[in-house]
Amino acid sequence: MSIKDVAKAAGVSPSTVSRVINSGDRSAASPKTQQKIWEAVREQGYIPNQNARNLKCGTSSAAPQGQFFDCIYARLAGAELDPFFTILMHEAEIEALNHGYHLRRQYSIEEIQKKRPPAPDSQTKAALVLGRVDEASILLLKKYYRHLICMGLQDKPLSVDQVLCRGYDAAKECIHYLHSLGHTKICYFGETRNEQRYDGYLAAMAEIGISETAPYIVETSFSSDGGYAAVRQLIDREIPCTAIFCASDLIAGSVLKALKERKIRVPQDISVIGINDMETVRYLDPMLTAIAVPMTEMGKHAAKLLIDRINGGHKLPAKVLISGVLVQRESCSEVKK
Repeated sequence: MSIKDVAKAAGVSPSTVSRVINSGDRSAASPKTQQKIWEAVREQGYIPNQNARNLKCGTSSAAPQGQFFDCIYARLAGAELDPFFTILMHEAEIEALNHGYHLRRQYSIEEIQKKRPPAPDSQTKAALVLGRVDEASILLLKKYYRHLICMGLQDKPLSVDQVLCRGYDAAKECIHYLHSLGHTKICYFGETRNEQRYDGYLAAMAEIGISETAPYIVETSFSSDGGYAAVRQLIDREIPCTAIFCASDLIAGSVLKALKERKIRVPQDISVIGINDMETVRYLDPMLTAIAVPMTEMGKHAAKLLIDRINGGHKLPAKVLISGVLVQRESCSEVKK
């Protein structure tokens, strides 16, 4: 199986395939084309020729050919998969492919819990778990996989390797940034149960002297529909807020659209800030201020840590913490006096 086979299946040139899978160059093709290329990579079972790559790079280390791992999504918002997790998976897949490891299949924990376990495969002994997960789910997955690594925003005491950008810290930074602009009446849009972004919001609000937060909490799902539902609650409850903290990009994108439809100006009438900073929300009108989660770095570290675990490089659970970065754009402004 060669790059030419992948290119033919995806309907693109071999050079485009090479740039996408060998360098992870996001500018090499449109997101839709990149998706087609990665689907073709999996369908064709393409594995890079590591020996040729080593000769080109002047190295002599050999990576195993035909090694596989699975991807497990810890949760879905209804039938909707948050694109944030798809991007994380792609970033890990790019790095793993560079070391001779190939993504085999993708599952959700819900599927496995419903007695549809992963298909047995002697070559697939490892899995990357994305999203909010608990120890009970980890114990279930250990029945099928020897090696696990979790990647996401929730920092929990799990018995496996983890690569995290702590949502708790990101939420606090959002609130403190809004407070620096004079905002104290700050709404939270998102889930609240077992959610560390919500915990970070509460902690930061307490730190800026706001102890009564109940009027500003809008419980909604991490989904596009969740953002629209939250704006309806905001208006129906007549919440007197000057800023909205959205706990995910899916919420933030639909919040900006819903506010615009209702002639509520951002940031003149209300400021909006979010977490993740995916490309899809960077160019909304207005451009979203957000904590940018370092998805590329997280994916690279997760793949390397998982491969090191497979090769016996470490035995105790390891945790890699990577900080997000505040990106200031057009959706936040100082509160009106």
